[in-house]
Amino acid sequence: MMTKKCVKLDIKNKTYSIEISVIIPLFNEENSLRILYEKLIRVLNETGKRFEIIFVNDGSSDNSSSVLHEIQANDERVVVFESERNYGKANALSEGFKLSKGSIIFTMDADLQDDPEEIPNFLAKMEEGYDLISGWKFKRYDPVSKTLPSKIFNAVTSICTGLRLHDFNCGFKAYKKDVVKKIDVYGELHRFIPALAHWQGFKVGEIKVKHHHRQFGKSKYGVERLKRGFFDLLTVIFLTKYIRNPSYLFCSIGFLLTFFGVGIFGYLTFLQINYGSILGHKPLSYLGLLLILFGVQLVSIGLLAEFIIYHLQKLKLRTISIKNAFFHNNSEDVYLSIIIPVYNEKNSLVPLYKRIIQRLEKYKIHYEILFVDDGSSDGSLTILKELWEKDRRVNVCQLRRNFGKSSAINIGFDKARGIVLMTMDADLQDDPDRIPDFLDMIDKGKDFVIGRRTNVPFPRSITSKAFNKFISIVGGVKIRDVNCGFKAFKKEVITDITLYGEMARLFPLLVAKNKYSIIEIPLPHIERKFGKSKYGLIRIPKAFIDLITAMFLGEYTRRPLHFFGTSGLIFLIIGLLINSYLAIHKLLTGHFGGHYTLLLGGCMFLILGLQWFSMGLISELLNDFHKLKKRTNQ
Repeated sequence: MMTKKCVKLDIKNKTYSIEISVIIPLFNEENSLRILYEKLIRVLNETGKRFEIIFVNDGSSDNSSSVLHEIQANDERVVVFESERNYGKANALSEGFKLSKGSIIFTMDADLQDDPEEIPNFLAKMEEGYDLISGWKFKRYDPVSKTLPSKIFNAVTSICTGLRLHDFNCGFKAYKKDVVKKIDVYGELHRFIPALAHWQGFKVGEIKVKHHHRQFGKSKYGVERLKRGFFDLLTVIFLTKYIRNPSYLFCSIGFLLTFFGVGIFGYLTFLQINYGSILGHKPLSYLGLLLILFGVQLVSIGLLAEFIIYHLQKLKLRTISIKNAFFHNNSEDVYLSIIIPVYNEKNSLVPLYKRIIQRLEKYKIHYEILFVDDGSSDGSLTILKELWEKDRRVNVCQLRRNFGKSSAINIGFDKARGIVLMTMDADLQDDPDRIPDFLDMIDKGKDFVIGRRTNVPFPRSITSKAFNKFISIVGGVKIRDVNCGFKAFKKEVITDITLYGEMARLFPLLVAKNKYSIIEIPLPHIERKFGKSKYGLIRIPKAFIDLITAMFLGEYTRRPLHFFGTSGLIFLIIGLLINSYLAIHKLLTGHFGGHYTLLLGGCMFLILGLQWFSMGLISELLNDFHKLKKRTNQ
């Protein structure tokens, strides 16, 4: 994107900080600018806060630019940014966010339909602890052609995003600086900023605002906005629900389609064998073919998406939103970091802390206990802060919402200072008395030590054994309790492995794939004393998809073409063999001999082979891009 240089009057000898930034994107609004400026100045002066007004001229073709520079020439608190052409409101807001210096940032339209008198109401609401306040045009002065689609849009968006707002489209909003730092706005996603902020764990609120008739010009939005809004909503749903595990979306649908497609082909094959024909079910055969094609292709897209997210995570381009970090400034070297993810475990935290301290009291090592609060709502954070205040070996990291165990553990890995890392659950099912056994194995040269729970009660013992046996067979690694959260390992292990999404449960499998030495320690099962388990049946299909992803990333991260290319080559060979057989049969007999479903299968394998081979080439391009980006960052 090319833009003109930001036109700005520097404030000489500015020694104070800006408290409020007001960002106003505009396009052909020359008649309203002076009126809006005068209203803003009066209201902002009454707040008693230091402020700036940022006008972002999004390629206006009227006299807006001249008006803005006249205003700026007389007020050093005004900043003007000129775009080379009309890039859209999202881009204008993004540029304004970059320029803003205020701790609270307002956005509003330049058409005088947003009333600056509402600014004190926004500020009062922000003082209640909100990170973002969105305006709600309670009484709108727009035609029904705009209000009715808007109501439908807001209702659907609220349901899909889980954030209840009456007016996502309202441009009058107030943000804390942290919100705009964390969210990338592009395309037409500006109307979904509240949903994106909500997903990041920011507290989002809403207030009613006055809405005025448009005095000058005409609306910049038409029917085309509805179509764009639908696709943008799909984008937001993907970015908020599946960005950490895209395979959950693509592979789940892909396996389901493939299952039905194979079922259809199985039925048609049965008809072909028993009755000599498919009995007029040609449309059904086409459906089966398409289901398998789309299904297998979606699985490959899911794996490619995981490959992309893996590299984004490795480059730290996608991070988890941290709300607070309570760390002591200890300069001493740390040997052991104990990382404990916490989600609604207030009753077990103090007993767990006391048992860890008592067990390590006799060992002459420097250690830290790093609690990562994964968005607890039961008061766990209050207890953790009390432990932090009284013990310099305790550090606490609070996430903005419940991102999941893997994300919490990842944050712990990033913040830990020890040369040996240990993870354990906060529910008292992991026995701190066994910590020395793990450390002894590390001292004996093992890279990775994991617990193996014994005496697990029925029926969990059956499902656990079946799952671990399946992983051992499919993954080629003999680990009898891959899900055990009690682990210890050298820090160098995690530098070679990137965990994200829900991959923490398959951490040992990835470690084994990287050729590190692993040993298991038997641990008697301890029943949970407080609360309830955070896992349900939905974990089973997710674990299956995670296993496929882990095997792919563990074996083929460096050369993905070896996976996609080999799979594509196998598909091509099967397709060529089938079609060669049918071609020879046709030459010898003059017909296909009732092999209609086999013909469809041969064509299907050829198409899949070409598709998967192409995916391999694309993944190699992405790999090269990652390596180039990594060198650039260095």
